[in-house]
Amino acid sequence: MATAEEKALEGLKIDPLHKYLAKKFRGFTDTRSENLSITMQDALMSGYAVFSLKDPSLLQFNNERTSREENLKSIYKVNKAPSDSAMRAILDGVDLEEMKGVYAGLIKKLRGAGILEAYSYLSGHVAVSIDGVHHYSSEKIKCSQCLECLKKNGQTEYRHSLLSAVAVHPEKKEVLPIANEALVKQDGHTKNDCEINAAKRLIPQIKKLLPREKVVVVEDALSANGPHLRELKKAGFRFITSVKPDGNKYLFGLVGRLEGQGKVNDYELEEGRYLHRFRYVNNLPLNTDNRDIKVNFLDYRQVDKKGQEPERHFSWITDFDLSKSTVYKVMRTGRSRWKIENETFNTLKNQGYNFEHNYGHGEKNLCTVLALLMMLAFLVDQLQQGWNDLFQAAWHKTQTKIALWEKARQKFDEYEVASMEMIYKLIIGLLKVRYEIIDDSA
Repeated sequence: MATAEEKALEGLKIDPLHKYLAKKFRGFTDTRSENLSITMQDALMSGYAVFSLKDPSLLQFNNERTSREENLKSIYKVNKAPSDSAMRAILDGVDLEEMKGVYAGLIKKLRGAGILEAYSYLSGHVAVSIDGVHHYSSEKIKCSQCLECLKKNGQTEYRHSLLSAVAVHPEKKEVLPIANEALVKQDGHTKNDCEINAAKRLIPQIKKLLPREKVVVVEDALSANGPHLRELKKAGFRFITSVKPDGNKYLFGLVGRLEGQGKVNDYELEEGRYLHRFRYVNNLPLNTDNRDIKVNFLDYRQVDKKGQEPERHFSWITDFDLSKSTVYKVMRTGRSRWKIENETFNTLKNQGYNFEHNYGHGEKNLCTVLALLMMLAFLVDQLQQGWNDLFQAAWHKTQTKIALWEKARQKFDEYEVASMEMIYKLIIGLLKVRYEIIDDSA
């Protein structure tokens, strides 16, 4: 008999997740007063399908929607697919707060399947990497929410961005986007929004999503400031934050003076071809303006004993006590911050999701809604990559993600199937198609 955790893992396979998403989208508020032949479920699931299938544009989806009618209904629960213009019009009015509720339900599923527990690493903490990324830019099309950036050529570029929170693990390839906050001009404001302000809105979201988990937030050097660290402490989160000499002169100067006094600890660990060299000191004031915030400083160098790789050098501040028994895991957790860039943003940009393509701007929320739907599709794919044997076998058969997306889209367009897992089986060869030639010329 399957355990509760095994049953929960089954619920994270792609077809049950599509049913979940359709059910959640069905309950979204519809503020339209007329022309309701396309439901919110149909519009949102169609938008999600664009990114799930890796269509390069909404126009491509529009051109294929009639021939895909049966599979859109069976796999994506779309009863009537909208045109590209209708999809944009409907999604523009979607409430962003309701999108957050979709992620909340997914986090509960991850917890029930034991995945969040499996992502704990440093003293039982789940590492959450936070970083910002642009997902829309134009020199012509803008709205009242656009961020404005003056380029070197003198032109103003209008942007939309997200501040994303992604659960990462030093020893796992899969990353799990759990929350996103739009960086847009806030109502009544003329100045650009910024990551620091967006983080004030994002941190309570993460706390609400992960109330049972111990969380350590890993971030870049822009976050090594007193107000932000106070926000993390207020939420009960631990932190490992990159620091640099230019941005944290007081701290590096203090460490230099302590080193001259012999008060900085040194530790070297050999592991395979690498030497891990640590320098660390505990209980330092962050800076002159925030002496009440005590941090522990870790400097780390990775040396290739064969000399085939350049030396890697990192520095962090943290509220984890540093000792010979802890510095290695603190270092591994700190370095896992890069997974939000390498495994998340770069994957979205370079592996078929077309993250930097402008799918649409709209007048209200379209641009952000499309970005969040793409993130949902990416999360579902990451779950298949980590915990779906059929997906893994199809990926192995096609060798690359790009090839897998192309083959899946080809099968989706060629055959009528009852589920996405049937498409995986067609790719692997577990399902065969029998052709029958019928002569109706008589």
